[in-house]
Amino acid sequence: MDIKKIIMMKTLKTQRFEIDTQGQSQAYRMPYRLSLLALFMATAPLACAEDYFDPSLLNLPAGSDPSQIDLSSFSAAGSTPTGRYMVTLLINQQDVGNREINFSPDEQGKVIAELTPELLNELGVNIAAIAGLKALPPEAKINDLNVYIPDAKVTFDLAKLRLNLSIPQVAMKPDSRGYVDPKLLDQGIPAILLNYQVSGGRQWIQGDDSSQNSTNDNVFASVRGGINLDAWRLRSTMTYNQTSSDMQGTTQRTNNTRFTNTYIMRDIQRWNSEMVIGESSTRNDVLDSIPFKGVRLGSNEQMLPSSMRGFAPEINGIAQTNARVTIRQNGNVVYQTFVAPGPFSIRDLYPTGTAGDLDVTVTETDGVERTFTQAFSTLPVMLRPGGVKYELTAGRYDGGITIGSKESDFVQGTLVYGLPQSLTLYGGAIAAQDYWSGAFGTGISLGSFGALSADITHASAIIDDEKQVGQSYRLRYSKSLLTTGTSVDLTALRFSTKHYYSFADFNNSGHSLKDDVSPWLNERERNSFQTFINQSMGDWGSIYVQGSRSDYWEKNQKVTNLSVGYNNSYKGVNYGVNYGISRTKGDGDWPENRQITFNINMPLNIFSPRHELSNISSNYQISKDNQGRTTQQLGVNGHFLDNKVNYSLTQGHDNQDQGNNGTANLGYHGNYGDISGGYSYSRNSQSVNMNANGGMIVHSGGVTLGRSLGSSMALIEAPDAAGTTLSNGDAAIDYFGYAISPYMTDYSKNTVSLNVNTLPENVMPENTSVNLYPTKGAVVKAKFATRKGYQALIDLKASQLLPLGAMASIIDKQNPDDINSSIVGENGQVYFSGMPEQGQISVTWGTAANQSCIANFDFADVAENPFSAVRQFAAACN
Repeated sequence: MDIKKIIMMKTLKTQRFEIDTQGQSQAYRMPYRLSLLALFMATAPLACAEDYFDPSLLNLPAGSDPSQIDLSSFSAAGSTPTGRYMVTLLINQQDVGNREINFSPDEQGKVIAELTPELLNELGVNIAAIAGLKALPPEAKINDLNVYIPDAKVTFDLAKLRLNLSIPQVAMKPDSRGYVDPKLLDQGIPAILLNYQVSGGRQWIQGDDSSQNSTNDNVFASVRGGINLDAWRLRSTMTYNQTSSDMQGTTQRTNNTRFTNTYIMRDIQRWNSEMVIGESSTRNDVLDSIPFKGVRLGSNEQMLPSSMRGFAPEINGIAQTNARVTIRQNGNVVYQTFVAPGPFSIRDLYPTGTAGDLDVTVTETDGVERTFTQAFSTLPVMLRPGGVKYELTAGRYDGGITIGSKESDFVQGTLVYGLPQSLTLYGGAIAAQDYWSGAFGTGISLGSFGALSADITHASAIIDDEKQVGQSYRLRYSKSLLTTGTSVDLTALRFSTKHYYSFADFNNSGHSLKDDVSPWLNERERNSFQTFINQSMGDWGSIYVQGSRSDYWEKNQKVTNLSVGYNNSYKGVNYGVNYGISRTKGDGDWPENRQITFNINMPLNIFSPRHELSNISSNYQISKDNQGRTTQQLGVNGHFLDNKVNYSLTQGHDNQDQGNNGTANLGYHGNYGDISGGYSYSRNSQSVNMNANGGMIVHSGGVTLGRSLGSSMALIEAPDAAGTTLSNGDAAIDYFGYAISPYMTDYSKNTVSLNVNTLPENVMPENTSVNLYPTKGAVVKAKFATRKGYQALIDLKASQLLPLGAMASIIDKQNPDDINSSIVGENGQVYFSGMPEQGQISVTWGTAANQSCIANFDFADVAENPFSAVRQFAAACN
């Protein structure tokens, strides 16, 4: 109840009692009461202007002087005691990190946060555009921010230690959205990194009258390693591929080991750039991307506020059996895995750092192969007004689709500049012995009609002592129509004249292709077209069209890929239809592949609300191709153990060579990596396969295992907290007190938190979340200080009643800097966590000799609480 109401009620009762005891008549007493009530109401606002806490009402020890206790800090709601606080700063609800801020009284005596122009400038306030703030010294104390910035507000939540600044957007720097103070960026700790991926399989084929029994083995391993030292990053990828075939005791075996993408990198934050030395590739926003060995210096837009992030393509397809998916780039196998029957999507393909489209091969259990090309393109080049993006490269061509190449030394430079009116200009040039080319283009926003870019590249090359001069014209378009649900992710059209040679064409000319590389990849393109369009129809589902077409000079060959599909769902049942065409016409015997597929996925909990069925679903798929082959599959899949274990079973029928067939797959998604295995059979064959991947960090504290690592990552240290999981579920603290959070966003705020519900019983953290700001490739460390020991609620018994608010501290002679303090509550009760087995508690409530006492404790004499981790006992304080 409100204090003023209580005082009013007590006053009225007292007045009524006094009047009644005088024996006056009721008629006489009523006007008198009304007069007193009117007088009280008139003077109450003056007498009760603010709340007042009387120190004499506290449980003070005998002999204490209440007048010497100052409780004025608690008289007003939201008031803050004077002092320095480590607070979380928020600008317009955006967390910008932790700062130590001093709180002091202003001229009216109100305690406020001490803000300065220097601090506001760091937080993104446009000081230069605000005359009043610009005139102040950088260290000047600002008592009222609203005087300088109208409608600005500063609020402080003492309980959560959060200082919130609400600043009108007009007063913020134009680039402040997503801004990260460079002082917060962390280059990370010295560390050795390893990412591994291993897959293997064996296939047994039963021969017939025209063939013999055979056994085929395949092993693929990829290790991506690195070393971090301050701002420098060393990276390298090793791949190993082995195939063997055994037919009647005769074994044929091939193996290949390659080291690729070896480079040293570091960022140059002053220039918003990065430098790469070694094997890498140039960007493809202006000129075609070129794999090289050399040095590259270029802009890194990730360092800018609200910047665009890196891109790795998503590979989608459909498998008929437990198929092996192999992805090649420039003739090198960069990824290989086994997938279960049905639609698959590969989203964990690491950016390889080399140029060239991705050649994807799906190998079914019966040996049938389907190959398609995933274009490696980007959206039209667009920058905001005043934006600059550049790249300077010097090195040697390092292409890989041919057996050898010219390996020409070259220099290249590109520049992109944003102009007003949503216009962007870009250009670049490359020069080498017997070759040079230059490009110029422009990108423009068409408003509601999307964005368009157009450019022309002129090239001159000497091939077999003949000069070849030509041009290449390119047009790119992108648009997302939110109102109609249409998304044109990328449409690109390119035409090259007969004598145009790209730098890759120039270097590969006259050299033979490597094995297992699609032959058209080394031809000179004449026309190329690619598009991806998605149309959402609301409750009626969505349709998509994805296609590409290319033809080539001096070759009567056209490569066409087209995929059209429809997807929808009804009451939890998902279904879709896909029609795909893969056609190569011209030189060579290339069969045309056409296939239509219908699939449906149905969760079993639509038939029953039982919890056991919520993680199980059934699926059915039927497909037919232009060879008259019809395949049907019926399966069930699900997961358990908090999604850590997944499984699938399928039974199928093929009207041609396979007959009846089936698969079984089991996978485990663990804190230290993923592992999966599968088995499949058909009429004439059986096969097994295995996949495993994970990551590892070697650091000063030892070796920590985890899931596959991203570009930058966090090493979590939480001593004595083994088994505690991270809030995002990425990992759990291991026996040695470490864990890996494998995916951090470069040059941005990342928050890592502990799941307090999974902490060991006698461990309490001093902080439960940490903000991290990693640079590219960094291993940043998040340390959670933990206190291991008992939790207890103690009744302190002293010769006098201990006052409310007295300070209690555990005396730790071995660790005097480890402060474990608490505040005494009512009746001498105090709560502690992280208490040792035995020790002493010092209690003080003043500076006099009789205003302190010491209590001894020993948990060997304290019984356990069967219902709680908190123990309760009494201790004498003398």
